Amino acid sequence: MVNHDDRNAARGVVGGARMRLGGQTAFMLGAASMTASMAASAQEDCASLPAPVVLQIGDTQEPLVKALGRQLRDSATHPMTLVYLKASTCVNVEVFESFGRLATNALYVPSTTEDPQWTPSQPSPGCTVPAGGLPLDVANAATFASSCTPDPPPPGVARVTGPVQAYGFVVPEASPETAITAEEAYFVYGFGNQGQVTPWNDEAFVYKRPTTASTLLTLMANVGVPVDRARGVLFERSGQLVSALNASTSPEKTLGVLGVEVYDKNRATLNVLAFRAFHQRRAWFPDSTPTSFDKRNVRDGHYVPWSPTEWLYYENPDGSPQNPRAKVVVDLITGAAVTPPPDFDALATVIATGLVPRCAMAVTRAFDGGELSLVAPAEPCGCFFESQVDVPSAACTACVDDDGCGAGRCRHGFCEER
Repeated sequence: MVNHDDRNAARGVVGGARMRLGGQTAFMLGAASMTASMAASAQEDCASLPAPVVLQIGDTQEPLVKALGRQLRDSATHPMTLVYLKASTCVNVEVFESFGRLATNALYVPSTTEDPQWTPSQPSPGCTVPAGGLPLDVANAATFASSCTPDPPPPGVARVTGPVQAYGFVVPEASPETAITAEEAYFVYGFGNQGQVTPWNDEAFVYKRPTTASTLLTLMANVGVPVDRARGVLFERSGQLVSALNASTSPEKTLGVLGVEVYDKNRATLNVLAFRAFHQRRAWFPDSTPTSFDKRNVRDGHYVPWSPTEWLYYENPDGSPQNPRAKVVVDLITGAAVTPPPDFDALATVIATGLVPRCAMAVTRAFDGGELSLVAPAEPCGCFFESQVDVPSAACTACVDDDGCGAGRCRHGFCEER
């Protein structure tokens, strides 16, 4: 009988990398206060909030929208209120590109003046939608919209590529497993109990997201399983899947799928598995070590289950935005210049919520599960990214201007190549 340590050694786990097998594949008071605050704010009329911008987003993007929304609500340069509804990626794309409306009550981000105790880690207050609904201003696909529809966006809809989101196979803390191969994931999610992959051979403990969710779309694309044939117990929300992982009565047999930024907030009780893709010889964690947050292996292409987010807004025939505030929101998220400049650091906000801005990426791809190719961002920010999540690498040099950067440029306080 092979014990857990021997099995992981046989799979090639070495430090955070894995070798390929040859031929084998004051709690109560705070809660009461928060409940009272939410109850009071639930009576707000969404349309009457100050300068509302209405978004429909994936649940993995809620931390970003909440953090950015707080900054925008308090901003002197771009004051607005982010009103949002959570739905899965393909639902968002379909509704927005068919010019649908927000028809159900939503959530919004309060200002510091309205609720000084609120933080983005808390639930957002609710607001009511008037009869007939509200027009949407922004929608989000937390992966390639092409994974939902092969059609280009219709006239009047702009799709903009945003920061990168990594995805992972996740197990409870009590599980002894540390890694998974693409072949193993193919048999687990493609065949369920008949896949015969130990220890994930009981479908009752294999968890998945809906076929319209970016989490399942991206991960299944990277292991060759048609998303509509993925096996496992369905959970509509990431938070529900996290709760199921934590409550599992058989941690060793339990396997789930999450956005890595969701996992990052649950590291105390969950572990992400190192992933060895097809044609790789080793398995890699998203970060350089299991305890770091630098996403180095995502950024340099070693860890492959990731996709860019995409952000949609409406534009006029001349290319101008129908709602200029909506374009500001999209530009802040995607790293485009905004005039006037915001009175907060939007790039730092994107990084703090677990996403990787494209300026910190050294690789790119054209579709979910597609081959990676090298990319050189026009205005790189890799050192700044590392400074926000961890200790910058030895190659990063702090600067105040271009003078100390040789042929490079001083960007966000660090010398970059360009």
